[in-house]
Amino acid sequence: MKNLWILLLVGLVVSCTNVRESKEYKELQAQRDSLLMQSADVEGEAAEMMSVISEVEANFEKIREAEKYISTQSANQGEMSQDTKQRVNDNFNMINEILQRNKQQLDELNRKYSSNNKEVAALKNTISRLNNEMVASAGRLSDLQAELALKDEQITQLSQDITSLAVEAEQQSATIREQEKSLNTAYYVFGTINELKDQKILSGGFLRSTRVLQDTFNKDYFLQIDIRETTEIPLLDKSGKLWSTHPEGTYEFVTGNDGNLTFRITDTQRFWSLTKYLIIEVG
Repeated sequence: MKNLWILLLVGLVVSCTNVRESKEYKELQAQRDSLLMQSADVEGEAAEMMSVISEVEANFEKIREAEKYISTQSANQGEMSQDTKQRVNDNFNMINEILQRNKQQLDELNRKYSSNNKEVAALKNTISRLNNEMVASAGRLSDLQAELALKDEQITQLSQDITSLAVEAEQQSATIREQEKSLNTAYYVFGTINELKDQKILSGGFLRSTRVLQDTFNKDYFLQIDIRETTEIPLLDKSGKLWSTHPEGTYEFVTGNDGNLTFRITDTQRFWSLTKYLIIEVG
């Protein structure tokens, strides 16, 4: 109000007197020019600050959009694709850059706000709100980074658990396969009486009955088979005699068109229930 009265007084003096060359007139005119300059400076400073505020506001809107994208991706289940990870990192970098730029601009606003100009002081609430938004944005960024770090840690742990389970499952599967193989593995041999005796599979001779020497026979002489796959054994001879012990009705000797015998197993499970070694004499 004081400034306004001075301006009015100057105008009154100018219009109502002819003492333009007087000392009082010159002093009043100098005061008016000074006030006009101060008013122009304040208006310019306020306009400049409003421009900065508008830019800071726009930057915060960019930050909120980037935070929304990061938060959405963080909430999704499973591991992010490489492209999504890159976009999330790009958004983090952009937020950091904007926060740094906003901090510099807000520091300048805070400095100018400390002046006593009424026009500048009127921006107090706006500047205070922007300062609070700055703090909140930095806090949200820190929370998002911690959330993503935790998610990465959980995914890593889950991946390790899955790998461990896969290894364990494969080991169990290999054990089961080995057990199945063992359960379904059998051995057979056929040969003349002398061949079988030479391998200590059969024993006996003059005045002694022939019998199977299960504890001493040469197991390397036997051929290994999978009982699920092998049910017939060509004997390549016209005669054959079974020496190993197997249930009756689970096997038969079949004569082929060439007169040679084939040993056929008719009931696999029962046939191999007593022993896994098949011994046949031919010739």
